[in-house]
Amino acid sequence: MKNESITLLHTEKEKFREKNGELSYILLISYSILLILIGLFSGPLSQLLTGTFNILTSPSHLLTDYIRLGSFNSAFFNSGVLTLASVLLTKRHKLLITGPVIAALFTVSGCSFFGKNLYNSIPIIIGGYLYCRITKKPFSSVIVVSLFGSALSPIISYITFGLSLPLIIAIPLSYTIGIFLGMILPPLASHVLIFHQGFSLYNIGFTSGLIAMLFTSCLRMFDKQVETQNLVSTTAHGKLLIFLLFLFTLMFGTGFILNHFSFKGLKAISKTSGKLVTDFISITSVGPTLMNMAMMGYLLIAYVLISKGTLNGPILGAILSAVGFSAFGNHPLNSFPLLVGIFLTAKFSSVFQVDQTVVVMTGIFGTSLAPIAGFYGPVYGVIAGFFHMALVTNVSFLHGGLNLYNNGFSTGFVAAIMVPLLDNIFQIRKVKQNAGKRKSKKNY
Repeated sequence: MKNESITLLHTEKEKFREKNGELSYILLISYSILLILIGLFSGPLSQLLTGTFNILTSPSHLLTDYIRLGSFNSAFFNSGVLTLASVLLTKRHKLLITGPVIAALFTVSGCSFFGKNLYNSIPIIIGGYLYCRITKKPFSSVIVVSLFGSALSPIISYITFGLSLPLIIAIPLSYTIGIFLGMILPPLASHVLIFHQGFSLYNIGFTSGLIAMLFTSCLRMFDKQVETQNLVSTTAHGKLLIFLLFLFTLMFGTGFILNHFSFKGLKAISKTSGKLVTDFISITSVGPTLMNMAMMGYLLIAYVLISKGTLNGPILGAILSAVGFSAFGNHPLNSFPLLVGIFLTAKFSSVFQVDQTVVVMTGIFGTSLAPIAGFYGPVYGVIAGFFHMALVTNVSFLHGGLNLYNNGFSTGFVAAIMVPLLDNIFQIRKVKQNAGKRKSKKNY
């Protein structure tokens, strides 16, 4: 009788997970279609075709705003197509929708506004597939890493369109290198996690930064310099603001309905430190996770407006990426201290301006260090924000903008430096407190 009850309970849980998985896929596919529809109907077809061609044939390294390079409609179309392809890939291999999967899909969606496209992302996925064939692992085990790994997509585009090589040489060369990068990402990513101990949410960003740094160094060795880009749009702020407000309101409303018209579960999310691996869907369910994602979205919009920044492709991409990680570590309580630290650093710096696109992106992506604030306290989160703002613009030289997750590269270093020191500080405090307690007991 007891065994039958346990079996029945497991069956009910499986049915619940399958139902939630199907619903999650419907929501993700609907989001992808929304992006595609905006692309199709927000401008003339000729502009869409020309803009898409410009996007696909661009070197695409940082900072290339696809809204400025292509057009508003082509940037949304590019993001929608790439997001839909990624969702269908995960569905085809029957991945359960979890926090990491949502983070990966939204990162693909976000970075497709400033660096990723269908041409330069395919080799990374193929590389992940070949890695699994060689190691006899299921492809489903590395799909998330491969999706994140498209941070290295600009390497493929830069070899093809940025080195002035004949296309007959550049295309096979870039795809060969891209496939190789996709093959080495999975084993490197699992090892690099030890470096920052899970206190930087953008683990693949740090891994990709190391690979891009090595690649850029090889280019420089042969006197091939990666010229920095700063191509950003200034005319789409209003339309992007309306889109984000609509998206996050829809997201919050959907989560509220799925959560049976309650806020239950949000408190459980806010109590977590966010340290890897923290999956909010496993901790609660889809409903509270969607509401948390929407709340983070509102917070990041407020940050942009307070900073007087102008919404464009890269800032939109940063917001969508951080919102994706709000299913996988970020929540307003552990992210706010980072935003404060970065804002104050930029405000009182003689080098940065708080409304610069790069600085606004640094604030948004800097929430990768939210686990430090969640685990050690908000004051240390503010300090982490300061160090990240100081470091991020310098590490970009190492990879020449060929790693789209430049902030993930920087936060990996910040976490690796701060965490051992903070552990020692807290250990010393604990020893002193225990000594004080023993002394009090002895006197008593």
